[in-house]
Amino acid sequence: MSAPTAVRVGRTGLGYRIRIEGRGTLRESPAVREFVRQVLSSEPGEMMIDLRACEYLDSTFLGCLVHLQRQAGTESPPRLRVAAHPEDCKRLLTPNGLDSVFHLTRECPEVIGDDQLLPALTTSREDLGRHVLECHRRLVEHGGPNKAAFQDVVDRLAEEVARP
Repeated sequence: MSAPTAVRVGRTGLGYRIRIEGRGTLRESPAVREFVRQVLSSEPGEMMIDLRACEYLDSTFLGCLVHLQRQAGTESPPRLRVAAHPEDCKRLLTPNGLDSVFHLTRECPEVIGDDQLLPALTTSREDLGRHVLECHRRLVEHGGPNKAAFQDVVDRLAEEVARP
């Protein structure tokens, strides 16, 4: 039996931590994307994505993380880092060749005070479709062993999103 899914956000001494507990899926990824986008565009500091309590990431969530890494840029020190133990990386990132995309660390800064539950965004079917399409495009651009499968998803979704 899998653990319940929760996305928790907390302030750290360097910025924010987003902790994915349970499963990271297309349901949670729009809220994570929007939160990170707002923080990166309006505040200095780092965004830590904590995967140490994550059991599973679907392809949409993985593509969202790739998109966020691209958005964070290549500054030094990095603005976006991913906290994961080696076994987490092997299970969550390596199968799609994504372990080299992120600035990985085993350690994660402590949250100052309490962290807050990040609720899923209410999005229209069309907006969710565009989000899933965008995330899979990022996975295709990255390449990796599942590029052809992700391209099939992009092709089908692009047709669906284009329909009136």
